[in-house]
Amino acid sequence: MADKEFDAIVVLGAGITAKGNITRVAKSRMDRAIELYRKGAAQRIIVTGKNEASVMRHYAIRKGVKAADVLVESKARDTIGNAFFTCKKFLLANSWRRIVVVTSIFHISRAKLVFKKVLGKSYDVRFVPSVRVLSEKAFREKLKLEKGLLLLMKFLSTLIADGDLEAIENFLRNSPIYKVHEGASGH
Repeated sequence: MADKEFDAIVVLGAGITAKGNITRVAKSRMDRAIELYRKGAAQRIIVTGKNEASVMRHYAIRKGVKAADVLVESKARDTIGNAFFTCKKFLLANSWRRIVVVTSIFHISRAKLVFKKVLGKSYDVRFVPSVRVLSEKAFREKLKLEKGLLLLMKFLSTLIADGDLEAIENFLRNSPIYKVHEGASGH
């Protein structure tokens, strides 16, 4: 990747431990993002995820990333939210069109489908896998879960046109995981 090829590196959250630290999966994603940042792929990292984003940010800062270069999106509760809220808070607001998304290899297929659905064709989105840290058994379980979620996402994606942020916001507003909280748009 060339210097500053992307407007931002987007790291998808992967939970926190009972002690409030990032999980091994999230740490692996952050380590890959920090590596890309240091190589000059982008001058900023966006961390996204309701509970883990601030913990991921602190991890990056402890690893030497400038605090001003780590941006936080903390409304997302799932992959659709990661893409939607990152778009609304950072991409649209700054006219950023080129991003690289870091996630786990078991999650990339669904993340690609979700980001294509949310962002549409006017964005250049690349995906980079983090280093695999799960045991073979845990990895197979994640793949099995992702296969089912990917099928569900493919079905749901037939209902919404690529890049239709209004329809996606409406979907999130009516989603049980967002509905019980402050609402998809934060109003």
